Amino acid sequence: MISRRTPIAVAVAVALAALTPSAALAAPPQDKNGVEAASNGDEIALAVGETRTISARDVRNFSEGSSGIIEIKLTSDNSQFVISGKKPGSTTMLLIKNDGSQVSFAVHVFARSPAVVEKELAQLLDGIAGVRVRRVGARIVMDGVVGSDAEQKRVQHVASLYPNQVESLVTLAGGGGAPTGGSKSIIRIDFYFVQYDKNSSYGVGLAWPGSVGGDAVVRSQVAFDFVAGSRAATASITNQPLPRLDIASRKGWAKVLKQATVVTNSGVEANFANGGEQNFTVNTGLTIGVQRIAFGTDVTVLPRYDAQKREVEMKLVADVSDLTSAASGTTLPGRTTSKLTTNITLKLGQSIVLSGIRSQSQTHAVSGLPLLSDIPVLGLLFGSHANLELETEGAVFVVPSVVETVPSAAAEMVETALAKFADYDGKIREVNAYDKRPGAVPQVTP
Repeated sequence: MISRRTPIAVAVAVALAALTPSAALAAPPQDKNGVEAASNGDEIALAVGETRTISARDVRNFSEGSSGIIEIKLTSDNSQFVISGKKPGSTTMLLIKNDGSQVSFAVHVFARSPAVVEKELAQLLDGIAGVRVRRVGARIVMDGVVGSDAEQKRVQHVASLYPNQVESLVTLAGGGGAPTGGSKSIIRIDFYFVQYDKNSSYGVGLAWPGSVGGDAVVRSQVAFDFVAGSRAATASITNQPLPRLDIASRKGWAKVLKQATVVTNSGVEANFANGGEQNFTVNTGLTIGVQRIAFGTDVTVLPRYDAQKREVEMKLVADVSDLTSAASGTTLPGRTTSKLTTNITLKLGQSIVLSGIRSQSQTHAVSGLPLLSDIPVLGLLFGSHANLELETEGAVFVVPSVVETVPSAAAEMVETALAKFADYDGKIREVNAYDKRPGAVPQVTP
């Protein structure tokens, strides 16, 4: 207890010292004028060794709740209180002003600066969804629900790095800490990959040879059959200065629709892969190897369902690839890829476009005799003009739903699928192996 100025102030301070910490804390804040360094309203957060100042204007005396946690001093001009953190814990500070009003502060002392610790926790917990960090008194608490045992162990290890300051209340989904109904809910997520392609090209004009003459201008071949006594001879002239006429034109379009459906429990990671590998022989020195080029759809999703809010939180990683025609000079095909990594939260019944792509390219090439092929109009007689245009547009849609009831028995569903398989005669549009509408109830054919 520290007092100042008058003997009356000493007597009042002695009386205040008899108050318990809870009594000092219960004093209602009536006047906050002059407080220069308070945070979170009536709370002050300090680290051990850190200091904070509070205005002492119009303050008659003060009292500290639990001693030893903070140290309170007055500046030489008696205008400010200097509060220093001594050890981790919580206490109160009561100020009584000249007009009899009281102001109470809750002071929390941390082992390290809470702002710095919260920033470090955000970095250490990056990539783990469903974990919140908040202050509770003189401690920082991490709570929430994670989807795997590895994530829970990681959170516990992070908490152990800050003893007596950070605590973990994070639970594992399905272990009693998931939202109501979340650990028992079955989540269905439909992915639609839609792509449209359009191409057109033309080549018009005279294509002249790049060179005339050279080695083997005249090629001849003579053959004699000793049994039949017949002879045959052929001769050809190559590298002739004769042009060809380019009048080709082509155009076309293509559309691609890929649908992937993943069903899993809330809080459990699921993976769906569909595609294949194309094998090619590759000569490397004196050995012959096999080059594998993979293609298809690979989706990894971790959903968490909140039954009270009817929201689905998803961590999604998608990789869609397809083979393209081989480039000039090689027999190996190329591969187009679309990759996506994101965290989203959707209400049931909502859908979202996770990514979209739109590209348009045009290539124009002129080949022919130098200078003459560049003459407008007449240049078509001395050269060939080629033009290629490509347009592509695509998007990835995601629709989550919750499987709440299944009206048909599993045996009936299997029998229906096998019956459709037995009746299949090549008309794939008439086959409905499963209901492709998101959230729809599976139908069973009698």
